[in-house]
Amino acid sequence: MKVIRSLLLGTLIGFCAIMLHNIYPPFGFIGSILLTFIGMNIFSRTFFYLRYQVIASAAWLAVVLFAGNPGSGEEVLIYGNTYGNIFLIAGFITLMISLVRPRRS
Repeated sequence: MKVIRSLLLGTLIGFCAIMLHNIYPPFGFIGSILLTFIGMNIFSRTFFYLRYQVIASAAWLAVVLFAGNPGSGEEVLIYGNTYGNIFLIAGFITLMISLVRPRRS
């Protein structure tokens, strides 16, 4: 059950970050990175074990990579502009930082 919850929460954090990153540049981009960092930190306090955090991070990454590829109607949610590329890199770095941070209760 915790695996399913971590998949769903990682997907939700990723979806919200995608929808926020291109709104009102640069504030939406900064908000999406903060949302990812705060969401994963809250997640790490909720699910203490690292395996659930890795599952949530993988779900976030899968959603973001899927949104960066063209869909059936050739629509793309993460454009290949400056904010889109920095969002992919900074979001991944944010996930890695939140995974290696010491978890305290």
